[in-house]
Amino acid sequence: MPSAADQITREYILESLHLLEQSVHKIKHCLQQLDLNQVWWRPEPELNSIGNLILHICGNLNQWAVNGIPDQKDERQRELEFSADVSLSVDELTELMTQTVTEAGSVLHSLSPEALLETRQIQGFTVTVLGAVSHTVPHFVGHTHQIIYLTRLQLGKAYQFDWSPNSQQKRVPI
Repeated sequence: MPSAADQITREYILESLHLLEQSVHKIKHCLQQLDLNQVWWRPEPELNSIGNLILHICGNLNQWAVNGIPDQKDERQRELEFSADVSLSVDELTELMTQTVTEAGSVLHSLSPEALLETRQIQGFTVTVLGAVSHTVPHFVGHTHQIIYLTRLQLGKAYQFDWSPNSQQKRVPI
């Protein structure tokens, strides 16, 4: 029988992956409703587009989970995530996001209770692996809500909702 630590680790990883997968689902739902100009539209010149936010959440997840947790070299160029302007198509953004979450999932599935307590240096911070996961997953979810808002802002009443309170869910939705 698995130990309590093993069970807690498994549940924590499954919940983290669920949140990432729900976010990807929500973002894809938004992207399906938008054209390329809308994906790269900025409400103000100094604010981010949906495309910039996708580049940013992928960069963050790569830095913290894909490379940071296994303690591999990361070559993130964070400033480029925000300066990009119509550089990738909707399909390319979707593939980048899907691939990044898949890679992060592989790393998360490999974690043991002991590994969660190990420390790492990520983005100049000394954090436990647990802390790294606890940072990057909510960060991804938070920007997902911004993407939903930017989609609704552009589409108004034409926005198509993806979820209703009467739908059946196995886990808590984002």
